[in-house]
Amino acid sequence: MKLDFLIKGLKKLTGKLPLTPRTEATEEDTEINGDENVTEDANFNEASNSDLTNPPENSDNELEEETISGNKNALGRRVRLILYSFVSASILGGIGAITGWVVVNSEKTIANRNDLRPSITVSVLADGETAPKNSSHRQENLPGATSDGTGESNGSSEKPKNVAKSPDQDAMVGIIFPHIVEETEDGPLPIIAADGRQPWVEYSRGFKRADRKPRIAVIISNLGLSSTYTSAALEMLPEDITLSFSHVSPKLKTWIREARQKGHEVLMDVPMEPYGFPENDPGRATLLTSSNEVENLNRLEHIMKQGGGYVGLLGTLGTKFMLHSETFLPVLKSIKQRGLIYVDSRSTSRSLGPELASSIQLPRAFNNVFIDTTPSMKAIKKRLGELEQIAFKRKFAVGIAQPYPITVEIISRWIQQLKSKQISLAPITAIVDKQSQR
Repeated sequence: MKLDFLIKGLKKLTGKLPLTPRTEATEEDTEINGDENVTEDANFNEASNSDLTNPPENSDNELEEETISGNKNALGRRVRLILYSFVSASILGGIGAITGWVVVNSEKTIANRNDLRPSITVSVLADGETAPKNSSHRQENLPGATSDGTGESNGSSEKPKNVAKSPDQDAMVGIIFPHIVEETEDGPLPIIAADGRQPWVEYSRGFKRADRKPRIAVIISNLGLSSTYTSAALEMLPEDITLSFSHVSPKLKTWIREARQKGHEVLMDVPMEPYGFPENDPGRATLLTSSNEVENLNRLEHIMKQGGGYVGLLGTLGTKFMLHSETFLPVLKSIKQRGLIYVDSRSTSRSLGPELASSIQLPRAFNNVFIDTTPSMKAIKKRLGELEQIAFKRKFAVGIAQPYPITVEIISRWIQQLKSKQISLAPITAIVDKQSQR
């Protein structure tokens, strides 16, 4: 006990001493301060002895407080250690429980996910097996009719229902020919007749094939969206101008009927995916590179069902779609199977349309000049001049324009000058397979 007090006394005394640098004393300093040093040493010894023999009264209390503080710190460490152990055990237990659940239920979970995943079963044909016809070519017999189409009763008591037709549907009466049309619930589809007659030939207007003058075909596209623009085009443009309609026109069949009655050949616009899609979106039923073959062919049929009496389809936009043969070729094959022509707008000069069409013997034509990319009088006249030069050089040329009022007015005046220039204005079918790709 006294040893502890002695140590504490020394610590206190040491803390009170000033820390001064130690220097070497000269003989003169020793002589002058000798008495003072002796006095200071005596005082120091007295203070030390006093501290050792008379310990502070509160030393026992301080020691007890330090002992209690140490016990508290030890207890805190034990509590923290217990908490850390509990949290760690909880985390490890949770991970173990999750791992066990996954192991036990993994097969069931995978099975449930597979059940929820969309799927389609496709039958694979064996070698030599013939594929069934496309569903769009399937014709079902109506009640009261035999399979040979004679109309004789087959013994069924059910009477055919009268389906009310809208005025727009009635507009196709006399415009589409029964022998080259397939009626569906959603609208008519063109087909090649049993005797081989094709819609593009049946719906084409007459043209003197012996005419050796350079030929120019002009197509006005995107018709039917504006009643004002469409009416003006039908009123001002001659019958040898080819008219191409948008499938989203609210009065499409009515417009087609009027165009056919005035002697025009008719096309249907087919929007194709451009670069920048979907920000640059051509609208509904756009053919996409990201869609599979079935989806694109369904969109193509949807477009064709909206109208009738047309000679072919005009591919519009498509700066991206026209560069992908794997998605483009099935579309062109379907157009050929329907007995139509394909006109490529050449929205990109690298379009594969004309080349792919030629490879499958699909009747085709392609655009040479966009007439009104800049809809001004000066720009349109310049473009028409370029179209004339192509016709003189290559014998055949195609131009595409929009139904802008200024475009329709300038073209109607330009047409009147063609005869004096020894150029023939021709419908699009008179250009089919005539253009050289070089």
